[in-house]
Amino acid sequence: MDQKIIEELSQYKKIILVWGGTGGHIQPIVSLVENLIQKDIFTKWDFVWIWGNPSAEEKNAKEEGITFFSIPTLKLSSTRSFQMLLYPIILIKWIFATSRIIRQIKENTHSKICIFSKGGPGSVAVGFAAWTMNIDLYIHESDTIPGRSNRILSMISNRIFLGFQKTESYFKKGKTIVVWQIIHPIFTNTEKIHSETYSISWKTKLPHILVICGSQWSKIIFSEIRKQFANHRDFEWIISLWKLNASLKKEFENMENFQAIEWIAQANIASLLSKTDLSITRWSATTLAEIDTFWVKKIIIPLPFAASNHQYHNALEYEKWGDILLEQENIRDLSQIISTIMSYG
Repeated sequence: MDQKIIEELSQYKKIILVWGGTGGHIQPIVSLVENLIQKDIFTKWDFVWIWGNPSAEEKNAKEEGITFFSIPTLKLSSTRSFQMLLYPIILIKWIFATSRIIRQIKENTHSKICIFSKGGPGSVAVGFAAWTMNIDLYIHESDTIPGRSNRILSMISNRIFLGFQKTESYFKKGKTIVVWQIIHPIFTNTEKIHSETYSISWKTKLPHILVICGSQWSKIIFSEIRKQFANHRDFEWIISLWKLNASLKKEFENMENFQAIEWIAQANIASLLSKTDLSITRWSATTLAEIDTFWVKKIIIPLPFAASNHQYHNALEYEKWGDILLEQENIRDLSQIISTIMSYG
């Protein structure tokens, strides 16, 4: 993690974390905590996480030993949903609920605190609640095109950390610092990666292809790989299915040189990437950065329906650095995968 983030946050005694929505933004929160703890600046008792209940955020907070406070949440399948009409009411409820939580934290801490946000609809309420109480706010924008919440919060934030230089044009000059992505410290601990034994590993000396595409509309990618490479014996594959695609695991069980795994922990991903020859991904800026840590070449298939098409624009930046951008113009046609891999050499 960039030293600039550490320098900015080290002046505080407690950090309130906020995000909700997807694993692509939950993991950077966990990684931020792990990085700061390893620097002996904070303990896990110095963090508080605010989001909905029950939620993946609450589960991750408990696993990390971080105090968790819940606020009301509104789950939206789309910003075009009729439920958006309820958003102003929910926002007010969020602000009041968050204000009570922050006031309680301030009374129990008696020291300087700040908010660190990765975005998401609820983060706007947390940010404005903090602003009314004169609490410093920091945000991190992973993508080339910032989300709506971070654009709003940028107006009241102290600092905006960016994952891409290109994103600076969306924010007020003087507030931004380009720090790349926030990744787990295991990805830069080469000695630990090579000295430990992991539960998931490559089994052959064939070229290794790691597929990390998350859950969103990735079933077509996994199915296309299974169909096109069922009779190929030239590669060894490990596929991270994630929970929504766990049912596909059976389809790969009898295929030679394939391991289809529901979920792969960060330490295992780092270990696999250290010996990966090619990765196929569509996922977040964080995942792209994790893969890039090991200089692994990537075939990037952006999710066509991502907000503001941000995955496509993230991929364009990596294409400049030598990776391959494969557009999924037709959600049912990814026949280019086989020719792209073969031409990759």
